[in-house]
Amino acid sequence: MPIITVITINRNNAFGLKKTLKSIENQTSKDFEFIVIDGASTDESISLLQTFQLSNLQTFKWVSEPDSGIYNAMNKAIKMATGDYFLFINSGDELANNEVIEKIHQDLLPETELASGILTLINNENTKQLYPPTEISLSYCINSGLTHPNTLIRKSLFDKYGLYNESNKIVSDWEFFLIAAGLNNCNYQQLDIQIAKFYQDGISSFNKELVNTEMQRVIKRIIPKTILKDLKKLEVLESLTSQPAYQMVQQSNLINKLLLFIYKIRKRFKAYKD
Repeated sequence: MPIITVITINRNNAFGLKKTLKSIENQTSKDFEFIVIDGASTDESISLLQTFQLSNLQTFKWVSEPDSGIYNAMNKAIKMATGDYFLFINSGDELANNEVIEKIHQDLLPETELASGILTLINNENTKQLYPPTEISLSYCINSGLTHPNTLIRKSLFDKYGLYNESNKIVSDWEFFLIAAGLNNCNYQQLDIQIAKFYQDGISSFNKELVNTEMQRVIKRIIPKTILKDLKKLEVLESLTSQPAYQMVQQSNLINKLLLFIYKIRKRFKAYKD
C-alpha cells in the first residue's frame, strides 16, 4: 500500500488551519504522513500545531519559519516528505469527508503518477462540484489543467521534473502539471472519489490578471512556437466543426452515404434474382 503524504501550508490563518486539522484528524485511516509548513505565524497557529502534535496520526511533522512564498513552503514540505504520493490541502481547505484517505488507498493503481478526484468549490453559500477529466492532453493542460487540492502527485515526478518554480506567485502547480502531464504524458488516473473542499478566498481565486500574466510567461518559455501554432489551428478547426452549418453538411453526407449503400444492396439483390 503506497504511503500518502498530506501537505498543508499556513501563515497567520489560525481559523482556517483549525478546520484543516480537524478534517485530517477525523480520517478513518491513520495510515498517512501529515506535514505542516508554517510561515512564522504570529497568530494562534503555533499553539494549534503544538496541540495537534498529540493526535494519533502515524506520522506528523511541522516547522514554523520564514519563507519566500507559498511554493518555497511547498518545496520545503516535498523535501521533508517520505510518502510515495503527495496531496496538498492548504490552510482553510478540508478533506471532503472522513474516508478520503481510506478510499484513496483502495482505488489508487500501482502504476499511477497523477490521480485526480472530485473537488468541491465553495464560494460563500454557493457550492460547485468540479469533476476530473477522464484523460489529459497538452491542449487540456494549457487551457484549463488539473486542480491542486484534489490531485495526488507521485514523488518520482518531482525527482524527474524538479520542484515547484518559485519565481511564480500563483501558477507553479499548473506549470508542473503542464510539464509532467501535458508535455511528458505521465500515467494519469481519474478517481471517482470526493477528495477536498476548496474555499475560493485565496490569492489565486481573485487575482485573475496575475494568473493570466504568469501563465502566458510560462507558455512562452516552455512550449515551442510550432506546437502552439498547431494547437491554434486545431482550436479553429474545432470551432468550425461545431457550427450548425457544418453539422448540416455532415448529416447530409451521412444520408448520401446511407442512400448509396441501400442502392448498392438493392442492385446486388436484383442481379441475384435475375
